[in-house]
Amino acid sequence: MRLEAREFWRLLEDATWVVWDETLQHCLVGVAGEGYRLYRYGREWVQVVAEGQEAERIARAVGVGDAAA
Repeated sequence: MRLEAREFWRLLEDATWVVWDETLQHCLVGVAGEGYRLYRYGREWVQVVAEGQEAERIARAVGVGDAAA
């Protein structure tokens, strides 16, 4: 699923925490009540790479799995 960049920035306003990886152009987002989502971003678009349990697994792998608790 792709989002426009401005939609993504609005989503981040409600985020509990955000982790950026500038090298890989990925952003891991935690939103209270919605869980984890992993995004890949470009200049004018953002794509959901993983969500739910898969994104949570990735979050734990990078050490931020308890951030939304």
